Amino acid sequence: MKKIVKNFVVSATLMAALLVAVAVQAKDATLTGTTGVVESLGKGGAWQKISANKPVKVGSTLRTGSTVGSLASFRLSNIDSLVVLNENTTLTLDAADSKKVSGQDVTDTALRLATGRVTGNVNGLNGASKYVIKTPSRDVIVKGSNAEFSVGADGSVIVTKGAVDVQTAKGLIPVAAGQTLPVGSDAVAPTDPNLQAGITTQVASANRPNTGKAKKEISVEDGEIERGLINPNFDDVYDKFVDKVEKDHRGKTDPLTGGNKPVTPW
Repeated sequence: MKKIVKNFVVSATLMAALLVAVAVQAKDATLTGTTGVVESLGKGGAWQKISANKPVKVGSTLRTGSTVGSLASFRLSNIDSLVVLNENTTLTLDAADSKKVSGQDVTDTALRLATGRVTGNVNGLNGASKYVIKTPSRDVIVKGSNAEFSVGADGSVIVTKGAVDVQTAKGLIPVAAGQTLPVGSDAVAPTDPNLQAGITTQVASANRPNTGKAKKEISVEDGEIERGLINPNFDDVYDKFVDKVEKDHRGKTDPLTGGNKPVTPW
């Protein structure tokens, strides 16, 4: 009798594990916008040009060109999240899973950033879910239900909404909204307001639907795009915004790197 009960318990445990495994679903992302050079790594190891509205499968690697204006944005489908690849960026979508746990949607998202910089946002992230951006030097763990951020492959992190934890050799470093963790530093600092506005504007512009025409002229004064407008295309918003940012910051010191090149929001 004990043997029968034991076998039943083992079988029930295996069945439960199998049900959980079946419930986990990897969900493709969707490439929502491209400008300039945007490529995907093919099965044979060759880079191929890719355009908007194409699926980004889990395991896919994307890269953008080094020329100004080479951008790509994709939206995850396992969670409400937009990710923008800036110039000269290489990123792999390592995980985009979703499953039900006690009736709650639990997601697991992992992005691997090899070069460049990504900006993005996350909405509706619950405590049981995971959202990690892996860089060669640090892992950035997004915390809280809503967040907006910019992460560089060099380990620099900027948070404009919500909070993240940055995993370093010395442990976790919390970075909150309005704070920056510069390259090679374990101490956070206030973010340059113009840099913060630039990140928010880039995410907002990438979130806008591409309708093919604008209702009225787009305004980028003070680092903000006028609310209520329809973005005619990704290029127009990007070009106008870059022109303004570079004009406002020409000759100033980059707060992240300490260099004298013009500050850009990415």
